[in-house]
Amino acid sequence: MILLGLAGIFAILEWIGEYQGRQRLIFLTKPMAMICLIAWFWSFLDLSSYIEAADLFPLGWFLIGLVFCLAGDIFLMLPPGRFFLPGLVVFLLGHVFYIIGFGKLLPPPGSYAPALILALLVLIVALSIYQKLIEGMVRTDTEKMKLPVTIYSVVITLMLLSAFNTNFLLEWHYFSAWLVSLGALSFYFSDILNAWVRFRAPLPNGRVFIMVTYHLGQLGLAAGVALHFKVG
Repeated sequence: MILLGLAGIFAILEWIGEYQGRQRLIFLTKPMAMICLIAWFWSFLDLSSYIEAADLFPLGWFLIGLVFCLAGDIFLMLPPGRFFLPGLVVFLLGHVFYIIGFGKLLPPPGSYAPALILALLVLIVALSIYQKLIEGMVRTDTEKMKLPVTIYSVVITLMLLSAFNTNFLLEWHYFSAWLVSLGALSFYFSDILNAWVRFRAPLPNGRVFIMVTYHLGQLGLAAGVALHFKVG
């Protein structure tokens, strides 16, 4: 659990760096938070034994997703704007790997009604925010980002719904399902904040809130998945 604690410490230090505008602190702590989280994920589940047994997947998809998110963090730390699109693509692929890891977009029979209501609520909120972002792109002359943002919005919404779907699957313990659901929701909120600041309007301490929700999201996803596979 030391590695998980270190991931939390580095995350908090990164938040402080964002609040104080200390770029050197951010450059050190931002990747280290994810590196420690990935190392904890590996050691907690003893992934080397999965590799030896040639049975790494579907667990491996979550590991790859975490690694891609680490790469996305590094891209987005580089000179402002220059590597935003590559970072967006890498994060998008990270979400795709999470979706593949969850495996099931459709709920089991008997859960269609609550799952549909939940999906409709998510879609209504997502479409409302998306419309605001498009208006912001038009106003800030960044319409060239409309297609990438649209694709990313669809993928991350599917990732959120995939995480929510674990609550309807019998093989998922309720605590693990709640962890990944809250983690995915926090990650989703972080991406909304990031897009809002970039394309719509600045927010007071926006970077701090973006990174707090991002790290809490990754911690929730990683811990929920790890507990699911450990107990399962």
